[in-house]
Amino acid sequence: MYKNIVISLLFAFILWMPTAGAGNKVHIKTNAIEDIIELKDFKKLLRTKTNVLVLFTINVKQTAEHIKIFKEVSAEVRGTGSMVIIDCAEKKKLCKKLKVAPDPIVLKHFKDGEYHKDYDRQISLNSMVNFMRDPTGDLPWEEDPLGKDVLHFPDYLAFMKHLKRNLKPLLIMLYVPWCGFCKRLRPEFSKAATELKPEGYVLGAMDVERKENTLARKVFNLTGFPTLIYFENGQLKQHYEGENNKEAIVAFMHDPASVPIKQNKEFDWSSDTNSEIVHLTRQGFEPALKDEKSVLVMFYAPWCGHCKRLKPEYEKAAVEMKNKKIPGILAALDVTKETSIAEQFKVKGYPTLKYFVNAQYKYDVHMREAEKLVEFMKDPKEPPPPPPPETPWEEEEDTNVLFLSDQTFNSTLKRKKHALVMFYAPWCGHCKNTRPEFNAAANAMREESRIVFAAVDCTRDTNVCSSQGVRGYPTLKYFSYLKVKVDYHGGRKREDFIAFLKNVSESSKSSQKQIHEEL
Repeated sequence: MYKNIVISLLFAFILWMPTAGAGNKVHIKTNAIEDIIELKDFKKLLRTKTNVLVLFTINVKQTAEHIKIFKEVSAEVRGTGSMVIIDCAEKKKLCKKLKVAPDPIVLKHFKDGEYHKDYDRQISLNSMVNFMRDPTGDLPWEEDPLGKDVLHFPDYLAFMKHLKRNLKPLLIMLYVPWCGFCKRLRPEFSKAATELKPEGYVLGAMDVERKENTLARKVFNLTGFPTLIYFENGQLKQHYEGENNKEAIVAFMHDPASVPIKQNKEFDWSSDTNSEIVHLTRQGFEPALKDEKSVLVMFYAPWCGHCKRLKPEYEKAAVEMKNKKIPGILAALDVTKETSIAEQFKVKGYPTLKYFVNAQYKYDVHMREAEKLVEFMKDPKEPPPPPPPETPWEEEEDTNVLFLSDQTFNSTLKRKKHALVMFYAPWCGHCKNTRPEFNAAANAMREESRIVFAAVDCTRDTNVCSSQGVRGYPTLKYFSYLKVKVDYHGGRKREDFIAFLKNVSESSKSSQKQIHEEL
């Protein structure tokens, strides 16, 4: 009885306690419409901005709803693109000089200072934001009439909500817009969705290139695209490994157990005709390099996990180079087929990126992100050597953090009065930023026998992370003898962690003292 009262009071206090930093101001997004008065203002804008969308209207009142959406989009794409509204009823001379006659509205996009195209997509927040993020991209699948029967999930959260509420069989295609294999599968997948819809089967799709879907890539460990996953009763059952055509997909949905799961099936990357990557062979290696002044070659093995993770970034970089007209090519060579070339250039690990100028090898390149690869090809300079491998957190000497595993988690925390646990992944940037602050707090409170700072590596100890409902990194949770569990949403500085645990500890002591006095 006594313990239950203490735990209840402690739990109530934690829920009541204000989050650290709650006094900070809330920043509300406002629209970011550029102000254009005369033609010279417009020309100056095009000289200084590379991604501009202009809404021309002849009747502000009649197009008020579109203008409202346009302003909301401007706030979302601030820093990515520029948005302009021109009322041709007021600025007749400007519209005449620009040869624009809206009826009652027209949207025109300008890229790199020149007219690009008339906006031809839905006038909605999501559609326009996605367009401004990638103006040269293809029509989004969700706006393609052929894909009307595919259930398009805007983000990972919407997908998880669907799984909880709908138990119908579901096959989801996780894709990125620029992927050649994805583009070829889209029409077949759409046709299958239309055929299966009357029978109650659901075929869904999610664009995991979008920033809001980064979590989906991590949760499903996506290394190649498209990836098709089958769910039944809201539970993941298996990956689809059948043929990429309508008939095979329909047959699979009718009887998933009848289609054998093929192990270690690898796409032949060089067969992707929609790719901007130049695939090299032993015979064509030297001629291809002689034809181009600047060439970056990726030496890879189809089975290599790190290569699979690099492929999407490499493909994306090649597409961006083409769109921005950056000279040079990105090439790739399968070392399992062309072993002599790999030996010639002393390739020891995969992937290895080697840079060539006029067919002469210059140096290795260690970038792995599309943006950095594009920047390198824009202005090739020998990069500094890669940093030494990072010391695993649990091997650091100057830390008082207790590291838990699947085997030790329950048995350890059952004996701990106050424990703040950080669930993390070694590659996670936010985790790396939090680590030194968490270490400092643990070191500062090392003399407090009732308080412990603990950590769990979720890439290794997956069972405990799953049982604790960890969905992103880092996740911080407070435990008291495993009987009280509360999500921590406070600040991530040393002083925030210390203040939180001191408050909890003091609250617990005062609750116990009050109960003793009453008894």
